[in-house]
Amino acid sequence: MMKKTVQTVISPDKFYTIGNENGKVIEVADFNTENGAAIQLWDYAGEAWQQWSFVRAGEGVYRICNRFTGKMLDLVANGVVDGTWLHQWEGTSGSSQLWILESTGDGHVKVKSNLSGKCVDLVGMSQDNGARLQIWQDVNGENQRWIVQEAKPKKNTKKTKSETEEKTEAAPKKTTRRKKAEPAKALKEAEQSKMIEAAEEPKALKAAQQPIALETHEEQAAAQKPVLKKPAKRRVGKR
Repeated sequence: MMKKTVQTVISPDKFYTIGNENGKVIEVADFNTENGAAIQLWDYAGEAWQQWSFVRAGEGVYRICNRFTGKMLDLVANGVVDGTWLHQWEGTSGSSQLWILESTGDGHVKVKSNLSGKCVDLVGMSQDNGARLQIWQDVNGENQRWIVQEAKPKKNTKKTKSETEEKTEAAPKKTTRRKKAEPAKALKEAEQSKMIEAAEEPKALKAAQQPIALETHEEQAAAQKPVLKKPAKRRVGKR
C-alpha cells in the first residue's frame, strides 16, 4: 500500500528534494557543474547538489534549478520521445526546461515535461543508486511518482574546537598512576611473601628435623647403654 504524504506547498525562496518512496532523491551526478551533467538517483545526504528550487515560469509551470550548480533540469537534445534522458543545462528560454507538477492526491506528484507531457521516470524502473532519469509516457507507475519536500539540513557530526575544549575541561582527568602503581604494589607484596616464606622455611625444616634427631639420639643412647646381666643363681651342691 502506498504511503500517504502531505502535499508540499512550493515556495520560491526555499529548496526542495525530489525523492521516491525508498528515500533516494534526484541529484546531479558527481556534483558536476558542467552543462550536460547526468541526472541520477541517490541516497540523500543533505548535499546541495541534491536540492532544487522551483522557479515559476507561468501558471503551474516551473524551471527546476539545482542549488549547487545553478543549472536547470533539462531534456537531452530537446527530446520528446520515451526514453529521452535528463541532464542539466544553463538556463534558457527553451521549453525543454519547463516542468509541471501534477498532484496525485496522496501527497505525491508527477513531474511532467511541459514540452511533451511525459513524466520524469527511472530508466529500467531501477531503484538503485546511480539509476538514470528519463521521460516516459504516463503509466501511473510508482517510478513516476515523486515526493517533493523541503530539504533537510545536512547533519553536522563535526564538533567545533571550543565544544571539544569545553568537553575536555568538564570531563575529569584520567590518571594512569594508579594503574602503574597497582602492578608495582602487587609485585612488592609477592616479594614480601617470598621473603617471609624463605625466612620460615628453615624454621619449618628445623622443626621437621627435630623429632628425627631426637629419635636418633635416643637410639644412639640406647645402643651405648651397658646391658646389665642379672647375677646367676648359685647352685648349692651337696657336700
